[in-house]
Amino acid sequence: MSVIDIKNVCKTYFMAGGMSQSVLKNVNMTVEKGEFVAIMGPSGAGKSTFMNILGCLDRPTSGSYFLGGKEVSRMNDDELAGVRNKMIGFVFQGFNLLMRRSLADNVALPMVYANDATKEQRYEHAVEMLSMVGLKNYVDRFPNQISGGMQQRVAIARALVNDPEMILADEPTGNLDSKTSDEIMTFLCDLNRDKGITIVLVTHEPDVAAYAKRLVRVVDGCIAYDGPVRDYMENPK
Repeated sequence: MSVIDIKNVCKTYFMAGGMSQSVLKNVNMTVEKGEFVAIMGPSGAGKSTFMNILGCLDRPTSGSYFLGGKEVSRMNDDELAGVRNKMIGFVFQGFNLLMRRSLADNVALPMVYANDATKEQRYEHAVEMLSMVGLKNYVDRFPNQISGGMQQRVAIARALVNDPEMILADEPTGNLDSKTSDEIMTFLCDLNRDKGITIVLVTHEPDVAAYAKRLVRVVDGCIAYDGPVRDYMENPK
């Protein structure tokens, strides 16, 4: 079963004076449930635009995008907001935590907009998610009381709290040192292997992409490579 099905997606930006810029050109990609895919490419290749479309933060100019079997490419803003909340868990380079709220409150926040659970039920589920990422003893602490690596674990717990179709991780180790980056990437690998969670990772770093099983390389708005990470690392194209 596919989580992502991208068909002939193009993205063109139109500017004043009749000028236009094609950023994505007839992109096709399918991601099956349980895959761990890294999307990599140089600056200006269209990687960020592709990520925005995958995350339902933008729409393609043409083509179709099916997420969990639902066509999302033509949804309006309110519909896309609902899809983002229920079907996608985001992990960003910046942890995007609310500094004046406890870790449990940060993790519970997506549930406020997604379901009718009581405050107590949201808190209990947030504690479960924090326990899963190894932070059971920190639920009532605040983000400024924990390390950067722990903050990213909180962000991962928050991404998982609504049981999304996939985790979309955008440069998740960009603000971390190499040791902590390795810990976070190993944890994402464990989630993928042990829980079967679909992960799509956007990065420009080959050593981060190497943690994935499949690599999609974007160059000049097109997919230049789509295959096993190991094959590409042994013979870069």
